[in-house]
Amino acid sequence: MKHTTLPLVAKALGEKYDIQVQISGDQAYTNGRIINLPSMPDSKEAALLARGYIDHESAHIRFTDFSVKSSSTMLKNLTNILEDIRIEKMMGAKYPGCRSNLKDLAEHLKEKGSFTPSLQNPPQTLMAWLCARGRLTLNQDFSDILAMASNSVSGFLGTGYQGLLNLTERIPNLVSTRDSQSMAEEIMRLIQDEMKQQEQERKQPESQTSKNSGSADSSDSTGSSGQGEGNQAEDGESSKGNQSVQPDQGADDSSSGGNNTSEAEGGDSSPEATGGTSSSSKSGASPGEKSDGNPEALREILDCDVGGFGDVGEILKQELMTEGEAAGMNGGVFLPPEATLRTFPIEIHETRRHTALLRARLSGLIQASRLRRRHARRTGNKIDNHVVHRLALHDTRLFLHQEEKTEVNTAIMILVDRSGSMQHQKIEVASKTAFVVAEALDSIPGCFAAVAAFPVGNNDGVASLVRFGERPSPTRFGMSAGGGTPLAQALYWAGVELLKREEPRKILLAVTDGEPDDRRTSVRAIRWLERVGIEPMGLGICEESVRSLFPTHGVVYRVEELPSALFGMLQETLTQ
Repeated sequence: MKHTTLPLVAKALGEKYDIQVQISGDQAYTNGRIINLPSMPDSKEAALLARGYIDHESAHIRFTDFSVKSSSTMLKNLTNILEDIRIEKMMGAKYPGCRSNLKDLAEHLKEKGSFTPSLQNPPQTLMAWLCARGRLTLNQDFSDILAMASNSVSGFLGTGYQGLLNLTERIPNLVSTRDSQSMAEEIMRLIQDEMKQQEQERKQPESQTSKNSGSADSSDSTGSSGQGEGNQAEDGESSKGNQSVQPDQGADDSSSGGNNTSEAEGGDSSPEATGGTSSSSKSGASPGEKSDGNPEALREILDCDVGGFGDVGEILKQELMTEGEAAGMNGGVFLPPEATLRTFPIEIHETRRHTALLRARLSGLIQASRLRRRHARRTGNKIDNHVVHRLALHDTRLFLHQEEKTEVNTAIMILVDRSGSMQHQKIEVASKTAFVVAEALDSIPGCFAAVAAFPVGNNDGVASLVRFGERPSPTRFGMSAGGGTPLAQALYWAGVELLKREEPRKILLAVTDGEPDDRRTSVRAIRWLERVGIEPMGLGICEESVRSLFPTHGVVYRVEELPSALFGMLQETLTQ
């Protein structure tokens, strides 16, 4: 395949999902209605990126509620990760081929390092962990990313890590964008609660030390009868253990409970003792739980913007833009955007005479092609009474056989060149020719015609004058001429439109003076049309150049010459 075919096939692929795809510029984006791809080289990697982007963004357009807004950047980042997983699951269920495409895409991006976090970056590490955790539910192999990030995430979350594990068990149950945001909000609350608890626990040892010092001073000054040398000794031991001793405890109690666990079991409910017990139990309650955590890391997560890390759509945008830049530097063809052309009515009184003549000749041709040929043969299940006499001649061809010709089932795109070289007589002949052909074909059962003109707008647009299924109107065919002749781009655009059609026969008829801006690229476009099953034809307007461009061609200088020229071009094509 040549470098230009990929965006064309990608554009046709979008139609499968009822999504408008356009190829223009060097940017990849979607606005909720259309998907834009840059022109790309026809490499294996570019194909994977383009198809993956269409599948992924089509899933967003189909299944994402764009009215759901996030109140913070981190909430948006978390929601996007969860929403990507949810919509890809739904797209894969509706279109099984997408499941395979998206899996290949995700694993390709993973191999390129797009999901590999910097473990010194807590927000990025959490995103990588959440992405891996979710994508494992899509049967995508992200176990290595999950293993890489798990230690770091559990390290700064502490005991909150188990809560995060429990929360994300519900990822496969997400059914709406609101659900994705709700889970993201729960994750945010879990992080906020854990950060506050960790900060509180950090303050408690300082508070305990301060109160221990104050308790000892008070004991010395009051000379309480319950305190003796033994208690003073215990104060030293308690200080070493970072635990305070309560005034109502005796020497025996303290000597028998000189460790944290005994104090907790002793039922002391003072804030200092409770804090110490909580810290101690967290450090050794169960394997894998962290006592300290990292509140600074958690605060960084809450306040940080990860810049689209883990967001498949954002990753693909950057990758496709890189491919688009490479294609542009290598001379890649950019498909023109569809534009609007201001038209005016044409005089059809004389024109309709030619329409009637062409219609009559084409209709007669089509009718003849539908006639059934009958002949007798030696096998069959019905005897032909007209040939029974052959028995006397020992001819056993007695059985009736009818051969039915294939019905016409053809889509034809008529492409009108309105470049500067088509001014005056040429553009008048071309516009009337397009109308005559469209009206004649519209009257033939099984023929579906569309008409478009180029260039439009910034010298590279294409405007639809008649879409497939519409009846041609003379009010839409009057046009002026101006601009260059980007014939190759227009041929690619028309080819993509024809690829969307279900008719087995597809014909592209270019009405032009045959002098394109880039002849080499135009020849390449014509060859591509032939490879994908579209039959290119060129009708030259007052010029013979089409003879060296199109395999099937004709030339007219006046509208009156059209029936003969066009009939000769279509005669064999429509009756094959």
